[in-house]
Amino acid sequence: MFGPEGYGDRIEAINGVVRSHLPVREVIYVEGVLTYKIMTSEIKDSFRAIYSELIGIGFVPVALKVGDEVVLKVLPYRPPPTRRSLWPLILFIVTIFTVFLDGLIRSGGLGGLRGGLQTGLSFWEAAAYTIGVLSIIGIHELGHKISARHDNIDSSLPYFIPGIPGVMPTFGAIIFQRGPIRNRDDLFDLGVSGPVAGFVASLVVMVAAFQQAQWVERSVVEELVRNGNVVLLPSPIIFDLTYSLITRGPGFVPIFSALGFAAWLGMVVTSLNLLPVWQLDGGRIFRSFTSFRRYRLLSFISIGLLFITGYYYLSLLLLFFVLTPIDFAPLDNVSPLSRFRKIALIGVILMVILTFVILPGPLLSLLEPLRRV
Repeated sequence: MFGPEGYGDRIEAINGVVRSHLPVREVIYVEGVLTYKIMTSEIKDSFRAIYSELIGIGFVPVALKVGDEVVLKVLPYRPPPTRRSLWPLILFIVTIFTVFLDGLIRSGGLGGLRGGLQTGLSFWEAAAYTIGVLSIIGIHELGHKISARHDNIDSSLPYFIPGIPGVMPTFGAIIFQRGPIRNRDDLFDLGVSGPVAGFVASLVVMVAAFQQAQWVERSVVEELVRNGNVVLLPSPIIFDLTYSLITRGPGFVPIFSALGFAAWLGMVVTSLNLLPVWQLDGGRIFRSFTSFRRYRLLSFISIGLLFITGYYYLSLLLLFFVLTPIDFAPLDNVSPLSRFRKIALIGVILMVILTFVILPGPLLSLLEPLRRV
């Protein structure tokens, strides 16, 4: 593909970098690619150092196992051009508008966890709702950005996606990764940083929503529901736990402002993002410790879980995307995920359990009597 001529006068420099960090048994060209056969599989720290030195002269290392043998390939690398664009700012401004308008609509009657109370259009309530929603999404993306910068992964500014007021205030935001991922640790960090940051932001908004809520007798809420004046949403476990800690007495339940819906939405987004499906953050997290084949199996299991828990359209959409496989293999595909991060996976699973919302459907109807016990 390249051959010695493709590396020009950099071969000696590349040899010096690789040999100064790793024990090399043999140097060959495989389909024109400069390839080193390495005499150890403990290469994580050495690979990082090699990457840092080679990227500066226009090359990247790729480590993989061929049978029982570790090989390190060196490929030419040209970073994608960085272009300044006004689109992140434009989309952010439009998203502020759609979220604020959605807040005005919801402050007129749609509540959060356990219902809503007709309060009329409120500028300040809509403003608080806008701050809540955008803080959750913005801090989520900031978590990704900080992780990418820490691991020297080039990435874009967040592109916020405006939503449809009255339906969905925003469809989140995306950051485009422009640089390669070095190893499984970096892949895990990049995936988990956003959901953890967004979860913390959602907790803050949730506590604020509970403090701001109107507490009324359950019988009053039931009457409002029968009259169609209140909209009830199924709650995640984290809301129920918080309710048990902040309750104002037996028989009283909170009626949330639109801010409660912001917190609820933040929890839903957190749980969905952590599922090992397609290009969701959970895809990167779970791919960091398992093979591509097992990751694909987890994706189909997650889609099935979404379908039986009421996310019918989302599950079908994700199934469509999953049928075209996308791998997140890092450059160092030899070094395993660190022990600390493997333990942290327990926290990831716990976050999914605490924030996942079962939408109305057969399964929710089956579980509802258990939740009332």
